[in-house]
Amino acid sequence: MNRGNYSDVEDEHNFANEYTPEDEYGDETDFAHDALSVIGAYKGQRNSNDERHGFGKAILPNGDAYVGTYKNGHRHGRGQYRFKNGAIYQGCYREGLRHGKGVMRYPDKSKYEGFWIDNKKDGTGVFKFKNNDKFSGSWKSDMKHGLGTYTFCKTGAILKGMWLDDKKVKNFQVFYPISDGTGFTFHGTWDDNEMVSGKGYFVFEHLKCMQSGTYVENPFYENAKSDELKNKSCKSLWLSNEILPIISGMLPSLPKSRPVARVTSSCDTSFLLDDKVSVVDVPSPTMSRVEMYEHKDDLWAEMEDLETESKYNLQEADAKSSNYREQDE
Repeated sequence: MNRGNYSDVEDEHNFANEYTPEDEYGDETDFAHDALSVIGAYKGQRNSNDERHGFGKAILPNGDAYVGTYKNGHRHGRGQYRFKNGAIYQGCYREGLRHGKGVMRYPDKSKYEGFWIDNKKDGTGVFKFKNNDKFSGSWKSDMKHGLGTYTFCKTGAILKGMWLDDKKVKNFQVFYPISDGTGFTFHGTWDDNEMVSGKGYFVFEHLKCMQSGTYVENPFYENAKSDELKNKSCKSLWLSNEILPIISGMLPSLPKSRPVARVTSSCDTSFLLDDKVSVVDVPSPTMSRVEMYEHKDDLWAEMEDLETESKYNLQEADAKSSNYREQDE
């Protein structure tokens, strides 16, 4: 059995190694039912129980800021939350937590756009990493979970497959682009350590043929004397001596998609139209002397751009929702 011409594909394109992002930057702070709530600063509407209810804007003691809707004292509906470290979330809330469709932009320029459940990425969504790699697919509790597509920015390689609890499992496909606009696809299977294992096929559509072979463990990899040598070596080797016409029935098929928890794409703002709830505007910020001494009133001026941007995003999102409803009808 001879080693095939594409023995170094795994190492060259490095499709087994997804980009690892930095830790996410904390969660929103909510002092609504905390003794420290007196330190917060708020401008906006309240209900008859003096709870934040309706549209408002707030500066939190830690320097975070929020502009959007509230329901009975909690962020609820649609809003924009700006973290002190520079991260920004725009989207839906439910009872104080990110829930529904929303976009999170992180300080390192990475971005997630998709669905959330109880402050975690959950459902379908797209994450663009700092290095411009991109994952598009299903999420569960902040982990890639279900069918998805991972695009490697540096090489242009596109991995399609199944993830469970952030790990690549079962059958997969990787498309490798070639400079002339064509490319070839590898069909294979992951082992329990997310390494390519066993039988596989390189399919060359433009040549109307495929190469059948097997990935086997490289006996020299573990014996390498230094990490540098290991990094330059393939952990597994591609062995092949068979060229065939393309036979689709021989190729490992992708796993079937699993049901994804459905979350409404529109934010709940129906409570704003509830005539039974008395809503009043609060013309001046409610803040303690401690915060007035620490932040002073000029912080409200810094929030004007945030408020304008947030209201624009609310209008734009409502317009998109209307278009989607018209298309469905």
